[in-house]
Amino acid sequence: MNADLTFNSIVFEKSFDEKDGSERRSTARGINLPDILTIKSQDYTDSETKVPGRRYTGRVDRINVDATSGQFYTVSAYFVVAVPQLAVSGDMTAIVATFKAAVANADLIADVLNNEK
Repeated sequence: MNADLTFNSIVFEKSFDEKDGSERRSTARGINLPDILTIKSQDYTDSETKVPGRRYTGRVDRINVDATSGQFYTVSAYFVVAVPQLAVSGDMTAIVATFKAAVANADLIADVLNNEK
């Protein structure tokens, strides 16, 4: 497992690593305003197909402070990757490429997240 990871020019330094997950933090904006990357994993068996696999959940948190009130607040984004034992690397390459394209497309935010209930 890589200790430190960099995404969007934010360097996430590993805080801890356990059997079922890890946490990385960036304190570039100050100790009280961290960016946090948390990864958890667990085994699962698909209820329909009965195929076992491993599920990974990632969460990115950005702690902010309101300039007017001084109130702290957190903005978060999550992702879940389910990897059945039968999956091959091409399966993962294809699904990750599609997911990355969707997240990178500004229309996802403007057209979907702002309008769906």
